[in-house]
Amino acid sequence: MQAQLLDVPLLVTDQERAEEFSDQLELLLLEVGGVFPRADLRHRAGACIRGLLAPLSRKNGWQLSEYSGELTPWGQQHLLDRARWDADGLRDFVRRYVIASLADGGVGAGPDGCGVLVVDETGFAKKGRSSAGVARQYTGTLGGVFPCQVGVMAAWATGAGQALVDRELYLPKEWCEDRARCRAAHIPDELGFATKPRLAERMIDRILPDLPTGRVWVAADEVYGRDGAFRAFLERNRLPYAVNVPADQTVLPRPGWRHLARLVERVAGDQDWVELAAGPSQLESRAWQWWVRRIPDPDSEVGEGAWARWVIVRRRPTEPDKRDYYLAWGPQETEVQELVLVPGARWRVEEAIKLAKSAAGMADYEVRSFHGWYRHITLAQLAAAFLVAQAAAAREQATPRPGGPPGQRGGIPWSHQPR
Repeated sequence: MQAQLLDVPLLVTDQERAEEFSDQLELLLLEVGGVFPRADLRHRAGACIRGLLAPLSRKNGWQLSEYSGELTPWGQQHLLDRARWDADGLRDFVRRYVIASLADGGVGAGPDGCGVLVVDETGFAKKGRSSAGVARQYTGTLGGVFPCQVGVMAAWATGAGQALVDRELYLPKEWCEDRARCRAAHIPDELGFATKPRLAERMIDRILPDLPTGRVWVAADEVYGRDGAFRAFLERNRLPYAVNVPADQTVLPRPGWRHLARLVERVAGDQDWVELAAGPSQLESRAWQWWVRRIPDPDSEVGEGAWARWVIVRRRPTEPDKRDYYLAWGPQETEVQELVLVPGARWRVEEAIKLAKSAAGMADYEVRSFHGWYRHITLAQLAAAFLVAQAAAAREQATPRPGGPPGQRGGIPWSHQPR
C-alpha cells in the first residue's frame, strides 16, 4: 500500500506568513524573558515589543497600552521608569542576537568577509528642560541646532543586513555641571561629561568580546575620525578602520603638504582616480571615483603581516570638486577594491537608525529620566533587530548558503552560540 501524496498548497498565503512571524516573535520573547525577573514585567515587556512592531501611528505609552488592551498607560510607564529590570542585560542580549542573526557565511560587508562596526549619532527632538540631556545642540538628523537629545549609536553590518547593537546618551556640559538638574533626571552622580568619541569607545569595549572571529572593520564619520584619541583606541585594540576626517587633516610633517586636501590638489592627477563601487546601498551600488595611497610612516610595522596607513579620497564622477576624505589603518595586504568597502558601509548605521525609528518607535518615547531613555531605546532596538533577523532568514531560505540549513545563521542557532 502506497502512501497518499500530501495535499498541501505550494503557495504560502500572507496569513501563514503573519502567523510564522508571530511564532518567531513569541520564541524571541521566551529567550529574552530572563532579563525581566517577574512574570508581570515579562508580560509588560512582551506587550511593549509587540506594540513597537505594530502599525501604530505613534508608539508612545498611551498607544502601546491601548494596543495591548489596557485602559491606562501606567503599566507601560512603570516598565520604563520604576520597575526593576536590567536594561544593560537586554542590551547585551540584543548585541548577541544581532551578531548571530546576521552571520553571513563569509559574504561580508567589508574586507575579509566578516563585517563592519559602524558608529554614528542621531537626534531626538525634545522640548523643555527636564528630559535627560536635552539642550540646544547640533544634530544632522534634524538638520541644524534644535532642542533635542543626542544618542550615539553602534550598528553591526554584514552582507545579511544591519542593525543597532548599542547606544549611549550624550550629556552636554551644561548638564554635567548642574548636579541638581542631573539628580532630578536620575543621572548617576559619578557620571561626568564625555565626548561622543569617548562614548563610542565605551560601546566598542562592550562589543569586542562578542565580535565574530575574523577581521572586523570600524567605520565612523568626521566627529569620531578627526579625534586622534579615538583612532589610537582602535589601534590599541587591533581594530582596522576607515574613518572620515576633515579636509585640513594633517597627514604629513612636510610643510606645505600636511593638509590632506592640499596634498590631493598637488599630487593626485586625473588619471590617478579609479572608479569603483563601494558596495550595496539603497541604489543597488554606489560608484565613486577613488584616490587611495599608503602614507609613509617611520613608526609603521614592517614585514609579513604588518599593518599600514592609507589616505582615501572619494568624489562623484559628475562633481569632481566635492570630495570626502578618510584615514584608514589595517593589514597592508588589503586591496584597494576591498578597502573602499569600509567607507561605503558607513551609511548602514543610518539605515539601521531609520528602521528603528520608523518601524520600531525608537523616537516615540515620552520618558524624561536617564534610565527611562535607555530602557525605551533598548526595547526599540530589540524590536528592530527582530525585523532585520526575520528579513535575513527569509532571504537565506530563498537562497540557502553552504554551511548550514535554512533558518540558521552560519549553521549554528544564535541562542546556542558561545557567549
